[in-house]
Amino acid sequence: MRLKVFVTGFFCFILPPCEFKNWLLSVFGWQMGSNCRVGFSWISTKRVRLANGARVGHANLIVADALFLANNAYIGHLNRVTGPLWLVLDEQAGVGNQNKIVRAQNGVSWGHAICRLGKWSKITVEHIVDCTRSVTIGDYSILAGRGSQLWTHGYLHAPQGLGRFRIDGSIRIGSNVYIGSACVFNAGVHVADAITIGASSCVARSLDVPGLYVSQPLRHIELNYEEAARRHPEVQVEGLVERVVNKHSSIKP
Repeated sequence: MRLKVFVTGFFCFILPPCEFKNWLLSVFGWQMGSNCRVGFSWISTKRVRLANGARVGHANLIVADALFLANNAYIGHLNRVTGPLWLVLDEQAGVGNQNKIVRAQNGVSWGHAICRLGKWSKITVEHIVDCTRSVTIGDYSILAGRGSQLWTHGYLHAPQGLGRFRIDGSIRIGSNVYIGSACVFNAGVHVADAITIGASSCVARSLDVPGLYVSQPLRHIELNYEEAARRHPEVQVEGLVERVVNKHSSIKP
């Protein structure tokens, strides 16, 4: 398996987009639809399925568990997708240029994680998506502008000493959502359908009412370390290198 993954990555990197390249990749296990286009990129992925009209641009680094692109979905140029994750793009969905979709290796991360974009949804330019846990975006939504960050993990430090634990939580963004430039999402938040989030907003809690949200004023919040540690279930997975709790959104999908 490792040799086959390396060989397909090598072919992707050295061969120009053409029917022969598509045929060669299919011989080595890729599922290729008609009119696919794969540029000069390094793609070392265990499972690849490109539907009709799907395309991948140049100078991408994609080293992941699975890459699934539906009809006419696309990945632009100079993107980095690395780690034990699945990248799934539904019909006409797209990842633009110079984005990072990353996940740490097992031992730091745990379980299965997926980054999924619904129909016609877009991640535009120079965004960071952390997939310690899954990130899912519904249909007709856009991570617009540039410089937004979606974080599915964070840390809480004890008031004294070395004590700390990590808080993991998936991010779920609904359909028909617009997210302006330079927004930051915290772990475990859910954004309902039909919401617009203004630029430079920090989304630290779930948003369940449609409408416009803009950055809030800075305020003080009381913090109790031990109470916060008890609030979320601790992850019991053998091999984790640190204490981790899993934050669940209060909003049901």
